Amino acid sequence: MAADAASQRVQPADGRPTLQGDRWVEWSFCFARLADGPGTTLDFGADIGFLSLAAAQRGHDVIALDRIPPALDYKHPRIAPLRADILDRPLGDRRFDQIINCSSVEHVGLAGRYGSSEAHDGDLEAMGVLREALADDGRMILTVPVGRDAVFSPLHRIYGADRLPRLLEGYAIAEEQYWAKAAAWAPAGRHDALAVTGSQSFYALGLFVLTRRP
Repeated sequence: MAADAASQRVQPADGRPTLQGDRWVEWSFCFARLADGPGTTLDFGADIGFLSLAAAQRGHDVIALDRIPPALDYKHPRIAPLRADILDRPLGDRRFDQIINCSSVEHVGLAGRYGSSEAHDGDLEAMGVLREALADDGRMILTVPVGRDAVFSPLHRIYGADRLPRLLEGYAIAEEQYWAKAAAWAPAGRHDALAVTGSQSFYALGLFVLTRRP
């Protein structure tokens, strides 16, 4: 997985921009918006568990969920790793004060990466499952690729004017930011970010804090 992601950050021969530095933008956004505990957090697509650990350090009890074994290099009494597919509804009736969804949902339903099975609207279904798991007064911190609508199987989806509203259906936007990259990542307007033509190795970023609509 790490090598797969790293390949999208290698400078192409033609000098076009890459995703290099995207994680710093996404992680800093998420980290800055983590709630203080006590509380409960679901880290969806936990991967190395950096954000799981950050939430635990803020006093939250954390479920670190990933489709493949979470690659945690630590043990923490507040963090419980869970290997499962979100589409199997592994959380039962548990609900969370905070859900971290950092660069994860765009992969759901794209077979061949991260152990996903093929599901055309798997990402939309996953957001529905996560909405059910969000407490009435809870918040989701979400980051996704944005630009012109596209699917680059098995790597990622890019959310644009069509699919982004569908992804956010059932949620209210409490905060949103957009970033795009030329020579370096910089804040961008929504229109400009959604106009970016992405590829297998490049896109703009959409960063959100969401709440659950009734």
